[in-house]
Amino acid sequence: MRIEQPPGLRIEGVVDIHAHRHLHGALDVIASIEGDLQLDLSGLEFLDIGGLRMLIGFARTRKPGDHVELTGLAPHLRNVIALVGWDDTPGLRLGDHRVN
Repeated sequence: MRIEQPPGLRIEGVVDIHAHRHLHGALDVIASIEGDLQLDLSGLEFLDIGGLRMLIGFARTRKPGDHVELTGLAPHLRNVIALVGWDDTPGLRLGDHRVN
């Protein structure tokens, strides 16, 4: 589902290898939007490492000064992002987190 203000996506359900092409397509749709984007992950039940890498890679492709903010991030995903050093990714912001 597309978010209007700030522009972005709400990503829900399960993102595994079977959903990667759908996630890739959704990110392609919003890639041309200038400025900051928000990806609301609060509705995720599962996100595999391939899906997480896709989100991080998407943030890296933004123009200098444009950011992708991940909101509603589950604590364990926030920990993975920090553990592998992706929290320093140019273009990435970690927003509010989900309380489990």
